Amino acid sequence: MKFSIVTPTYNRAYILGTAIQSVIAQTYADWELIIVDDGSSDDTEKLVYNFHDDRIKYFHQINKGPSAARNHGLEMASGDWIAYIDSDNELLSNYLGVMEDVIRKNPQSLYALPKGNRTLELYRENKLVEKIDDSSDFPDELTPRDIAWRKIHFDINGFMHHKKIVEDGIRFDETMDSLEDWDFALTICEKYPDRFLYVPVKLFNYHQRFGTDGLVSNASYGKWAQSFETIYQKHKNDKLMMGQNWYPDRVNKYKRLEEEFQQGKIQPNYLRYFTK
Repeated sequence: MKFSIVTPTYNRAYILGTAIQSVIAQTYADWELIIVDDGSSDDTEKLVYNFHDDRIKYFHQINKGPSAARNHGLEMASGDWIAYIDSDNELLSNYLGVMEDVIRKNPQSLYALPKGNRTLELYRENKLVEKIDDSSDFPDELTPRDIAWRKIHFDINGFMHHKKIVEDGIRFDETMDSLEDWDFALTICEKYPDRFLYVPVKLFNYHQRFGTDGLVSNASYGKWAQSFETIYQKHKNDKLMMGQNWYPDRVNKYKRLEEEFQQGKIQPNYLRYFTK
């Protein structure tokens, strides 16, 4: 079984090497790492080629955003299964080995997600000043309906799916600039609600960095309201979405918070986790 690992990146030569090294360190060796450079102007290309590993494939495109970069990676992938790790996160060394084992034991599965170590990190002037362990967000059990009902902070890191998903024509929505990974997962969940495999083992590190160059982490309250509205309108007729209780409460919450922020009553969204 061969795995393709897709990593989009943009001007992150300063941190991308750690993600690459985490793939090279995998105990399971049959993989390819597809790095899609979304128009970087730094030393990303030089960094990638300095690893001198034929399993690492580098592709450059004009800047189109992470969804377009991931879609480019999907087109280039040759693996039986396709996994994702972003340029500021890491896979644990046993990630592919564990996932390969459970997939073989569950041949009916078409997509899978393991637990991860999730940390919320606050940076000031590129220095880490505060860190919160948020790994408890990963439950011991998870279903596609749980994903649709937003019972987990879904992120594409660590997620993987069979190449059939690509053959089905399912892609990341390039018109979305946030929650596009949740949208991608919702499309898969709706089409194959009985083919999901949850692996309750921590197999990757996910760093949600606030105050740096992360587009999603630093989004405004208003942007979150808009993103949740977009997701709901796109998927409101999905069978799995029936009975959800996050809409419209979550949209209204972020709209209210945006109003309070504009009135100077609260801090920016990216500081809300770190306010005592």
